[in-house]
Amino acid sequence: MNRFINFIHVFFFFVFGLVSVLNHYYFRSAGLDYGIANQALYQYAHLKEANITQLLPGITMPYFALHVSLWALLVSPFYYVFGSYTLLIFQNLALVFAGVGIVKLAKDAGIKDSFMPWILVQFYAGFSLYAALAFDYHDNVIGACFIPWVWYYFLKNKQALALLCFVAILISKENLAIFAAFFSLAMWVYAYRLNQNLKPFAAFLFLLSVGWFLLVSLVIMPSLNPLQKFEQLNRYSYMGGSLTEIVGYIIRHPLRMVELLYKSQIQPDPLEVVKQEFLFVTLLSGGIFLLFKPQFLWLALPIFMQKLWNKELAFWGISYHYQIELAPLISLAIIAFVSRIKSAKMQGLLLAVTCLLTAFTTYLFMYERKADFQPIRENLFLAERYQAPFNISKVKAKINEIPSNEVVCAQSNIMPHVANRDSLYHFPFIKDASIILVFQPQLNAYPLSPEKAIHLLDSIRTCGFWQEDSSGFPLRVFVRK
Repeated sequence: MNRFINFIHVFFFFVFGLVSVLNHYYFRSAGLDYGIANQALYQYAHLKEANITQLLPGITMPYFALHVSLWALLVSPFYYVFGSYTLLIFQNLALVFAGVGIVKLAKDAGIKDSFMPWILVQFYAGFSLYAALAFDYHDNVIGACFIPWVWYYFLKNKQALALLCFVAILISKENLAIFAAFFSLAMWVYAYRLNQNLKPFAAFLFLLSVGWFLLVSLVIMPSLNPLQKFEQLNRYSYMGGSLTEIVGYIIRHPLRMVELLYKSQIQPDPLEVVKQEFLFVTLLSGGIFLLFKPQFLWLALPIFMQKLWNKELAFWGISYHYQIELAPLISLAIIAFVSRIKSAKMQGLLLAVTCLLTAFTTYLFMYERKADFQPIRENLFLAERYQAPFNISKVKAKINEIPSNEVVCAQSNIMPHVANRDSLYHFPFIKDASIILVFQPQLNAYPLSPEKAIHLLDSIRTCGFWQEDSSGFPLRVFVRK
């Protein structure tokens, strides 16, 4: 059975690669945010301070002003081995690391070895993993993968290892400190039944997470931000203009906040079905077990709040990475619920049904959903996603000719491949760039309309200041004369 479990780990590691690594290879990864992460990775690997130059609209900002995450720094030595694929590979490894932790928890809960494949595949088949992987790399995916390990070491009363994994969550992204505070409170309550000696440890973790969040949000990020503020709060501006005002709004309007979990803050809004679709898919993917295990529903609460109280539509649905933390929490809830069932036959039946329903739901919503998504980036079952859009080797060879000391302006899906430099701008913000890189006719016009982007390129061609090289077709290289 152990060999079969190991095979599942390895198999899904390569499945994850078919999503994220293949997307990057085929130039489907995006400048925002993977280009940002790769530029920081390159600068750290060369022992430099990470300053991001590719932000819209053409501004420069320290990496920690965007998100306080240390993973690009910690894995930067591997840049010399894996290059622009480094963070994607580590993200896939982290998901397998989480899977190993989930199996350990299930075994300690007394679930039979023969049922382990159902538990493991249920986690690996969850929609939130593929939604995150389809949109490149995000630090909170790494943080989410330490959730099973914190719980495992806490239950084992191995406080040093639990603390190490807890800190790994904190350094993943500033908003995970809110989740970590909820997590530590759950551990504190659970210590009453498990081990009274763990209560001081859980209280310490709570103070650590709250202190870290306040330090990051009120001191570190505002001090590094040119606007001198914690910009993440803008996503909740309908509640207030500061952290204090937002917390006050939540306390004063409890019923309103419950309603906002499935409705838009603007009424009427037909797009609120995107929230409802997310809740429905989560329930089908094992989320229903959260309702039967209050300690894990409590842990899921900050994820729901940050996602569904957000005023931006992109956060609401099942696309992107904004619900990745739910995947390990659902697995923990399933283990806790099933381990209480005395009948082994009923355990196996419940785990099999949950696993198959999760996998089928993921498959179904890879084809169609209310939320915005790009099937070619996420749907593993589309034949066209395995077809190169052009001669990849020819394009990469042309890109490799560009020295790392050249200042480049590139369209979104080229940026992650040319982020090995200190100055890189997001097209159309040319600034002092000496080289412009775009694909044409496969032009990714973001943030312009296609018409405006084409008009700009025509102006570049005719202004007399640039020389065009199309030998890497469809890559167009404009070199400043």
